[in-house]
Amino acid sequence: MIKKLRVAVDHGNRNMKTCHFIFTTGLTEQDKKPARGEKYLKYQGKYYTLSEKRIPYQRDKTQDSRNRFWILTLFAIAMELEQKSQIQPEDVIQVELPIGLPPKHFAELCERYERYFKGDGKVQELCFNDKVYHLCIQNVMAFPQDYAAMMTRMMEIREIPKVVGIDIGGFTSDEKWQTGYGLL
Repeated sequence: MIKKLRVAVDHGNRNMKTCHFIFTTGLTEQDKKPARGEKYLKYQGKYYTLSEKRIPYQRDKTQDSRNRFWILTLFAIAMELEQKSQIQPEDVIQVELPIGLPPKHFAELCERYERYFKGDGKVQELCFNDKVYHLCIQNVMAFPQDYAAMMTRMMEIREIPKVVGIDIGGFTSDEKWQTGYGLL
């Protein structure tokens, strides 16, 4: 059966964020299945686990030669899928993917990110913690990061007449703390 799911993902420099999860942009690749109990993603014959050692800052995540942000996005989708009991192994999940980009780079990179994260439009098979999923990314829409993060809470804020979002990202706060400015 074909099922549709929207998974909003904010591709931060320190953390990946979805509606239900926040995890560090750290990734370990291996050829063998990880130890029992360790969360993993198997994609195209490789095993991946999350790590607390984040990927160094990358202005354009589509240029990462190891496609780590693609794999982290698959982790984000799989983690959200795991929350949906109505998803069955034979289902094909059509994913709508709103993504967040830093506002400073949005105009230059939004179309590139949309193409990159949509991929080739074919059904992808991945295994997350021994559960196989078949997904096809149907639509990708890039938004400034603050807006994308707020859209994960759309149902809660839709009735509020005015909402202000403040995004203090990992790289931003690193820079402030390292230069001695701090946050007030």
